[in-house]
Amino acid sequence: MLALFNRHTQQMETADLLDRIEAEDVSSFEQRWLPPMQAKREELRQAGKLTLEEATRWNVADAHWEWPAKVRNRAGQLQWASYALRCGGDTQGLLFLNMVYKCRHPEQLKKHMVYVDLVSTAPWNRPRLVPNPMYGGIGTVLVTEAIIRSLDEGFEGRVGLHSLPGAESLYRQKFKMDCLGPDSAYGNLLYFEMTPQQAAALLSSTGL
Repeated sequence: MLALFNRHTQQMETADLLDRIEAEDVSSFEQRWLPPMQAKREELRQAGKLTLEEATRWNVADAHWEWPAKVRNRAGQLQWASYALRCGGDTQGLLFLNMVYKCRHPEQLKKHMVYVDLVSTAPWNRPRLVPNPMYGGIGTVLVTEAIIRSLDEGFEGRVGLHSLPGAESLYRQKFKMDCLGPDSAYGNLLYFEMTPQQAAALLSSTGL
């Protein structure tokens, strides 16, 4: 059973992970997610502080990602897989995976992997953006699902991603992924990969 920790009630709550972003998830993003994130970015813009550093500080570095357009444009394409994490009557997290990437890791070079293209959590779950975030562990659940999907596809748990600055510690410390350095073709974001050994160790530690 999948569950998320509600920081307000200090209780675990049952959650559902759907293997496709649906219309109601897009609606939640447009009506509930976007307004507070755009408001913070506009506040930073008016203060002359709309930089990646400041957006990261306030946890809105991904607020410009166009989830509705991507859901629409990628529908039916086999290279894409999407997920929506729901809990408490609303969409708490969104995930897009690309299924046709190849590894860069020297030990896994050119082997198939799952690439985490986009992963986001609802604004009310974000430390710094709101004073009392609600649900925790959403990014962990979604990236773990990417690892499971990699196993299901026969890719042995191999996963890759580019990390926004605010998430680098999650991939280094929680997932123990290997950092392959900044990628000049991707805004100099750090690029991470997970090996089959790292995937097995992580899933074993979580009881999966």
